[in-house]
Amino acid sequence: MLFAMIASPAIGGDYFLTIGGGYAPSGNQASLERNVLFSQRVLEEKNIGLDVQSVYFADGDQPRPDLQVIDRKSIPRANQLMAEFFGSQTDLGLSYRNHRVPHVRGATSEANLRRWFKSVGPSMESGDRLFIYVTSHGNSSNSRNQPYNTSISLWNNERLEVAELVELLDGLPEGVSVVAVMVQCHAGGFARFIYNEGDPEQGLSTQARCGFFATVHDRPAAGCTPDVDESTYVEYSTYFWEAIAGHNRLNQPVELPDYNRDGRISFDEAHAYTLLSSDTIDLPINTSSEFLGIESRFQSDQHPDLLPRDLSYGELLELATPSDRAVLEGLSKQLDLSGQDRLAHAERLKNDRRSQRRGRYRGRPEDPASQLRRKIAGSLKSRWPELANLMNPVSIELLTTRSDDFVHAVEVHPDYERFRELADAASTELSDREKRVKVERFILAVENVILRENLVRLGDADTISHYQRIVEGESCSIGE
Repeated sequence: MLFAMIASPAIGGDYFLTIGGGYAPSGNQASLERNVLFSQRVLEEKNIGLDVQSVYFADGDQPRPDLQVIDRKSIPRANQLMAEFFGSQTDLGLSYRNHRVPHVRGATSEANLRRWFKSVGPSMESGDRLFIYVTSHGNSSNSRNQPYNTSISLWNNERLEVAELVELLDGLPEGVSVVAVMVQCHAGGFARFIYNEGDPEQGLSTQARCGFFATVHDRPAAGCTPDVDESTYVEYSTYFWEAIAGHNRLNQPVELPDYNRDGRISFDEAHAYTLLSSDTIDLPINTSSEFLGIESRFQSDQHPDLLPRDLSYGELLELATPSDRAVLEGLSKQLDLSGQDRLAHAERLKNDRRSQRRGRYRGRPEDPASQLRRKIAGSLKSRWPELANLMNPVSIELLTTRSDDFVHAVEVHPDYERFRELADAASTELSDREKRVKVERFILAVENVILRENLVRLGDADTISHYQRIVEGESCSIGE
């Protein structure tokens, strides 16, 4: 196991660049603001000074309402119930305010980012490290010929593509390394920033780069919400940062994912923790995984000496790093996988869930909570027929001067308590898509272990050396 244990390389100073916020007020959700605030809190706990942090967020320091917010606790009870039974809860209580991210250097414009690389970049020295955190929206590629050239959404609907970021990183002084954490949709395209122009055909960059990405290049990511209740946040960096910090957003302690028991939490361990902890549609990847998928191979007629993709589980664990093992064992438990042919079992689960989903689309029955919702709404309409039109004066009275009557009528309905139980359970239950993604995470973890061993067996010294540099970067942590 050549790469099973890699010592962290000696590094110089750290610089932190945060790119946050949406493309416009309508796409600048409160969770993006809270992501930046949480990351700033973690950096402060790690004794990272403000002098090495540069934050660009939304419209910068402009004093105008640029942030989309929903505070559900402030919504009157009658309005909540009226929306639940007769209208829509989407955007209920939506408002806008100015963001509250402190120490903002400017708006997230392409000009500002280029200015940062021209002004701050040259001050960095060999051995320094640039940590880039992106909590924004993302876009798929505009080109069918370059599907991995995805982009980060910037303010005023600007975009920063993979190739453009690579160009900026190329301008950094020689010997500067880069670590990226990106949580936008289609973030995985940026995993190819390890290649010149972001294109494997152009060869590997000489700069040491590694990164962690919420999902692959052709999928949206979970997480953006105007809701200010951070206990509901499930996006990638929620778990990544809490693994580094040892506590969640609400300052509740979490079990440290020190899988190799060296007394520190590496970026790689934080990534593994996220794979295990996040119940979302995300299929997170890192640069080493992307590298292996491009540069390594499974056993075939052309490569009979390589390991097969369907290696037995026992042999797989012998090749696994501590982080690999934590993911494989943890997901096996979550998915109820056992035995030596777990890959085949996982693939059957993946295909079964896809078939079940197609079948439901042909005629999905109404769920019990929806049935009770209709029943309760019907009872309320029998009492107040005017509820058929929410703009009727009586309906408006039930939201204002007679709101107590309306709330009481809902809450004393004999089916309301059961409805509430079913609705709350449905909101926390994993969707079929989320369950399938957990299976995909297991399959990807299996493939990574085998491809890493096969990379060594292929024997290209330069390729192995570059992979080792990537793994060295992933095995570092903040503040080293």
